[in-house]
Amino acid sequence: MKRLTLILTALLVSTFILAGCSDDKDETKESDNNVVNEENNDGKDNDSDKGSSEITTEDQLDLKLGDTGKFDTTLGTYEMTVESAELLEELDGVESEFDYLILINLSIKNTSDHDLDVEDLMYSMEVTDNIKGSGHPDQAHNFESVKELTGIIKPGEEISGQFITHAYESDEYYFREMEGNVAGGVSNQVIWTISADEAK
Repeated sequence: MKRLTLILTALLVSTFILAGCSDDKDETKESDNNVVNEENNDGKDNDSDKGSSEITTEDQLDLKLGDTGKFDTTLGTYEMTVESAELLEELDGVESEFDYLILINLSIKNTSDHDLDVEDLMYSMEVTDNIKGSGHPDQAHNFESVKELTGIIKPGEEISGQFITHAYESDEYYFREMEGNVAGGVSNQVIWTISADEAK
């Protein structure tokens, strides 16, 4: 009887030991799987980073009339030259909502390897009299005599047109990429400073 009790006790102890080892192996497998999954996730993250377009062109913050700015955006790359600007009190019978209308003559050259929709490029531009404040978008579609920039521009091609918007009286105006796009990583920042004297 004692012998049978000893055998049963030994069997129970062996069973507990084997169960404990099995749990350890499962935990080891789980932790190994976690490491593999983390490595796979890291790999996926890296791949997605490589797939996203990276803005590499430097900001150009001190351009003047006549200067060409280089844009590096998620839509593509292009160059914009601001040729001249004019402050008007009214145009086509439309008076400024503020103090003036500012009319900007410019040209855009597509430096990408694919077509660009010029309207998409112009939607992102604005004029402000306060470099730290918000700006006013293009209103060319509201004026019959303004040459609105529209259509598709092919790689290597250049198009000319005009930007017009309402503006307050100021000594200087800033024509630039919208700040929200720059903050969101959509484009580098390009800013032309236009003095009121140059635009009169």
